[in-house]
Amino acid sequence: MAETYKRASVALVRFPYTDLSDSKVRPAVIVTADTYLARAEDVLCAFISSVLPDPLLPTDIIISSTHPDFSRTGLKRSSVFRTHKLVLLDRELVYSKLGDLAPTLVKQMNTALADALGLAG
Repeated sequence: MAETYKRASVALVRFPYTDLSDSKVRPAVIVTADTYLARAEDVLCAFISSVLPDPLLPTDIIISSTHPDFSRTGLKRSSVFRTHKLVLLDRELVYSKLGDLAPTLVKQMNTALADALGLAG
């Protein structure tokens, strides 16, 4: 991780398939708290896809290319953050920063992560 990342940064990472048969370079949201990013060897990331699933899960967050904060993310097209799809990666598998989530999207991500992990309410 040569660039400066923080929690809620959107970055290109090597994200493994769930069956670990292969991996793919794709965008992901950094979930690790800022206090640990400088010290940790690993980074917790949430999956991003431009393929919108049907049906959506309550923990999915859609960001449309027409969203006022879309350009801040560095994404190229409308996407879904799948907060139930998390992976812990060696920091060397985080390649480049694309952008950052706006505060309103960070708040949505926090709520969705709490729900996905059974920590809500």
